[in-house]
Amino acid sequence: MLHVKEDLDKAFNKELFVIKNDLYYQQIDLHKNGKKELLRVDISYKPHSTLSGDTYSLRKTKDGRLVGFIADAMGKGITAALTAMATTRFLNYFFDEMEEDSAFHLEIWTKKLLKFMQTNLFDEEILSVLLMEYDVHTSTLKYASCGMPPFFMMEENQACQSIRSNNPPLSIFTESIRIDTLSTHAIVKMLCYSDGLSESLLNDEKAYASCVKQDFIEAFCVKEFHDKVNTRIGKGDDDLTYIFIQRLEVPKAFKTLRIESTYEAIDQALMVVADDLKRAAIDPKTSSQILLTCSELLLNALEHGSFGVDKMRKNYLIEHNLFDDEMQRLEALHRRKKIKIVYGLFLNGNRELFEATISDQGEGFDTMVLKNIVINPHKLNGRGFVIIRKLLDHFYFNKKGNAITIQKFITPSREL
Repeated sequence: MLHVKEDLDKAFNKELFVIKNDLYYQQIDLHKNGKKELLRVDISYKPHSTLSGDTYSLRKTKDGRLVGFIADAMGKGITAALTAMATTRFLNYFFDEMEEDSAFHLEIWTKKLLKFMQTNLFDEEILSVLLMEYDVHTSTLKYASCGMPPFFMMEENQACQSIRSNNPPLSIFTESIRIDTLSTHAIVKMLCYSDGLSESLLNDEKAYASCVKQDFIEAFCVKEFHDKVNTRIGKGDDDLTYIFIQRLEVPKAFKTLRIESTYEAIDQALMVVADDLKRAAIDPKTSSQILLTCSELLLNALEHGSFGVDKMRKNYLIEHNLFDDEMQRLEALHRRKKIKIVYGLFLNGNRELFEATISDQGEGFDTMVLKNIVINPHKLNGRGFVIIRKLLDHFYFNKKGNAITIQKFITPSREL
């Protein structure tokens, strides 16, 4: 039995490896009409069993378009999992091939998928899939939804559209796939999901489809939506996969601190943040969690960003009792480099969300290593990541990896 479990774990890790996500824990900075906006794309992927009929990928083209899909293979178990994995492998392989040869084209992608499915599905087998291309610069969304549940798009005026499937599920008899285009200029958030989410049952035996749209409308961010889903349906009755996209501006009321790259400046900045948290009447436990996290991240920004000391070198300096002297030397050399802190509270109905962005002038790091959080969480070490995951609700890095945004709910979620 132990060997069977090990084989299943390896199979599941293989599924996660085949899935591609070019935006793990990453947010995109946008500049439109003289305003800075943030685009956050989060994916929740929770198979009901080790072998999943659900799959997805999220890719980013060379010119900045976001391309993704959610697929749901008919049935459960090995057959559905094999179809899902084959679909993911093919779509990611052909995406990479188009990007290498020239540029990605959604129309070609969908035609190739159809041809692939016609030769790889059984006569009685079907595949539901939503394929999307989101051009964040022109604010347009192209989509082909084949037998998938409606996805939601909420506008700035709180109006929420339900975009229904524009194609039947794919089978060997499917002859073509229709692609439609939507404007996203006024869209502030979007939710795409597989039917495992909408068909899971509530306590009163109704399907979650009866309230998923309202929960999406009310959710201020992905963490709040995730909390609502967990309260409503727990682990659900099937594979749960959804993509939550949000576009927002940093509030003008947020406070900005620009400090020198010195330990003393960090201590002073933490005192300022602590005073602001106290004035906001945030409880001592939450305040201490926020301050501990900010302290760790500011030290990372100082030592790894401003000073350029990587983890291996830091360990060497500590082991040889050279760390303090070297930090003093580097502080004198790099103190003019700035560390920036932007923070404040989002007020949203019954819940308050503290958010802070800490950025430095360092080289950053490759944020794709964060995929290890999903595939092999025990291999991703480092005190900073441990603190972030234990004490906070969510976090995002920028593309370069020299800025991190952290989120912490101040007011607990009320029971639904």
